Amino acid sequence: MKERAETRSENAHHIILKYEDNLYHVDRVTVQCSERKEMYKVVFSAKRLEDSKLLNLDFDISPNIYDVLVKYTNLDNSDLLLILDFEGNIVKWRFVRESWLQQQRERKLSKYVV
Repeated sequence: MKERAETRSENAHHIILKYEDNLYHVDRVTVQCSERKEMYKVVFSAKRLEDSKLLNLDFDISPNIYDVLVKYTNLDNSDLLLILDFEGNIVKWRFVRESWLQQQRERKLSKYVV
């Protein structure tokens, strides 16, 4: 575990969070050591994409996911998105290039344009 009791990052604006069939655009991440020593307590300050409602979403995450968050927020690559998918106690993550995502969106839209 890390020595610090709390870690904050304002550098999280390229994180997309999926939780309970909703997508959220993350603005800020705060991480604290949890009472359960093998976990971290994380709070995502995020806007729901559906209606732009700002929420604070609390989760327990493993040290591995914490390491992914720290490494990602220290990267200087605005084209790289981190996608976090929370399904119960399981967290899946992946990196996606924003340019690739835009290309996929354009391809799908062009199929439906008459």
